[in-house]
This record gives sequence, C-alpha cells and structure tokens, in this order.
Amino acid sequence: MKRQYQPDLVSQQILPDELIIEIMTWLPVKPLMQFKCVNKFFKTRISNPDFVQMHLNKSSRNPHLALMWKHDFHSRTFEQFSVITFPISLLLQNMYTHLHFSRPNLRSPQRLGRYENTTLRCNPYYRLDENYHTWWVVGSCNGLLCLIDVQCFGYNDWPHEYYWLYLWNPATRTKSRRNILSFPSNFKFSFGYDISSKTYKVVAFRVDLDKERGNATSVVKVFNMADNSWRNIQCFPVLPLYWFKREKNNGVYLNGTINWLTLRDYFYSDYEIGNVSNISVAQYGIVSLDLSTESYTELLLPRGFDKVSRVQPTLVGLINCLCFCHDFKGSHLVLWKMTDFGVQESWIQLLNISYENFHSSEYLLKFETMELLPLYLSKNAETLIFANDENDTTFIYNCRDNRGEQIRITNKIWWLWAKDYVESLVPTR
Repeated sequence: MKRQYQPDLVSQQILPDELIIEIMTWLPVKPLMQFKCVNKFFKTRISNPDFVQMHLNKSSRNPHLALMWKHDFHSRTFEQFSVITFPISLLLQNMYTHLHFSRPNLRSPQRLGRYENTTLRCNPYYRLDENYHTWWVVGSCNGLLCLIDVQCFGYNDWPHEYYWLYLWNPATRTKSRRNILSFPSNFKFSFGYDISSKTYKVVAFRVDLDKERGNATSVVKVFNMADNSWRNIQCFPVLPLYWFKREKNNGVYLNGTINWLTLRDYFYSDYEIGNVSNISVAQYGIVSLDLSTESYTELLLPRGFDKVSRVQPTLVGLINCLCFCHDFKGSHLVLWKMTDFGVQESWIQLLNISYENFHSSEYLLKFETMELLPLYLSKNAETLIFANDENDTTFIYNCRDNRGEQIRITNKIWWLWAKDYVESLVPTR
C-alpha cells in the first residue's frame, strides 16, 4: 500500500518547517497558488495572514506597473481596454514590445536591428470591458486594484450616476463582491489602506462650483470595504488641483494616507487657457487625509519651488516617499523628495534634468509645454521612468550618463493611468 504523504514528517527529515516557509515567501504568486492545491499543509501555511504579509514584503522588491492598454490603437474611448501588470525590470530592458491576445507566431525575443523584439501574449481575463461594463483602475495598494465603472442616468437638472465598485487581485485572480452605488455625477475616487483598522477604503469626492459667487465647496465620502458602508466626512480644507478631471491628481497613497496637490482660490480656467499670470507659488500646497482618523493635514511644498511654470506640477509616490515634480523655466525637470513625511525642512532635491537630454526617434519633444508624471525611480535614484500627457509616450532616463530614451511598446498605453503594483496573496474580501 502506498504510504500517504505527511508534510510535517518529511519537512523534519529534510528541512525545518520554518526554513520551508521562508523559502516559499520568495516565490511568485502563481506557483504558490498551485502549491495550495497539493495538500492541506501548503494550503494552510500559504493562506495564513502572517505568510501573506511576509510574501508581500518580499514581493515589494520586484515592482510592477499596472498598465491600461488598448486593443484598437486609434480609438479614444475606454472600450476594448485591458490591464497588464508589467515588471519594471522588463520595462528597463526596453525591447520593442507588442501586446497581443493570441499566441504569437514569432519566436520571442527576436533581434530587430540593434534592438530585441518581443511579443507578449495577454489573457482575455484581464479585459476591462465585459457584460456592458467598462472598468477603469482608480487605485492600487498591496497588490489589489480598485476598479470602478460609471453609468449616467437622470435629468439634466439633477444628473446622477451609478457606480459599480470592486477590488481585484490580478495575481490570484480573485475579486471582491461588486458594490452598486448611486451618487450625483462627477465624483472622483482614490484608494488606500487604513493601517490602524487593517481595512481598505475608497475616498470619493466632488466639487460644487458657484460661478456667481466665485467659490466652491466639496463633498467627501469614505467607503469602508470591510463593512460595505459609505459615510460623509469633513470637506476638504482646500480643493485638490484638477478636481474636474478624472485622469489627473487622483491622490497619492502613502503609508495610510492619501495626498493631493492643491491650489487655493483656483477654479480651473487660468490653466485651461494657458494663463498662469494670476497664480502664485503661495497658492500651492498638499492636503493629506489620514485614513485611520479620517482627518486632514495641510503640508507645504519645498521652498525651492519659487516660480509658477506654464504647466502644472505633479505629486507622486516614489521609493516609498512623497515626491514633487515641476518644470523649471521651460528647460528642466526638477524632482523633490520629502524624506520625513509632513516636515517641510525634509524636502531634498533629487534630480534636475535638462530637456535637451530627451529625443524621440521622430522629433524633439517640447517638454516645456507638457505635464510630466514620474512613474518609477530606482532606490539609488539613477533611473527614472516618466510619462507625458502630450502623446502618451514614456521615457527612461539614466542619471549616470544623462540620457533619455523612449519606451518601445508599440501598443496604445494610457500611461497617465499607470499604477504602482506588486504581486501579492492579499485577499479581496
């Protein structure tokens, strides 16, 4: 009779259980999901919250970007979009890359001139359009993506929208149940993790503009994913920049807070028509929402930011720090890092990059008229990946040789919607 496999006994004869668990925390999600099907020993250990956290800590050393790419290159709608989780290490190789749903006929990779060429097969499971829904990714945290779909209804004098909301772990292919909500139109969403209660929260806000009186008020709601409940919280002390555009300034999640770039007494018209003469540096700031206390703190920008440029600055999270990026005199890109969160004196200038170092294969980009969004910065601050809003292109900049080159993905990528991502075993419910 065949002897039944006993994991604990075997592990004691070969390796201690603690060492086996340690080794497993370094593995990718896919083999771990397969191990859970082997026996109860692996399923119990891999599902343990302590193991999930240990694995997440190690997985964070292999950062990805969750990218939305379009099957139809020429269409500008959200239809026919999919998500691909792209390893930063693969982006930095900068091969000519084409994303495709079917298995490629090419051998991958192939040599194309002096560059390598590869075709990546994408699974239809990651499509964002299904069953009359068109989802978009509004946030990413601990390997979970927050997806929302919006559909309008109502009358012109009182427009409302249906919002479908759920969490998705692309690595484990698990989803939370969908929550259906009905709000007035034009809400923006952000997503983060409440460290104190260990729950995920969605922040939704809208701005009501009174053109006659020249002022505006905000409505802010918080959705707790643990108990599936919405509640109103205090309105913003100052309005986030670009409150009227869903694709910009959606909040930066960092260590239990969501942070927005703000501009006092700003009702969008000046920047929209290219007139910045009425805007001063003193109007800029940061508002930070603590997801545990659901209270706000206003933060100051670096003192070195002393001149308003023709394009708006941006707030991002890089190397686990809050970072601020702005144009300088139409000739340089300046990047600052807040080394001690909340302390203005801790701002340090990381990079000061001349636009002359960037050339595309077709033309010299006029960076002084573009909004630039840093997507990734290496820990040694030697490599920067950033996107621009002019033509959805993205660049890799090497700080050692002061050279930038365009990323060679042939598909239509909405780079401004890119989200930080790591593979994880974190459950969606």
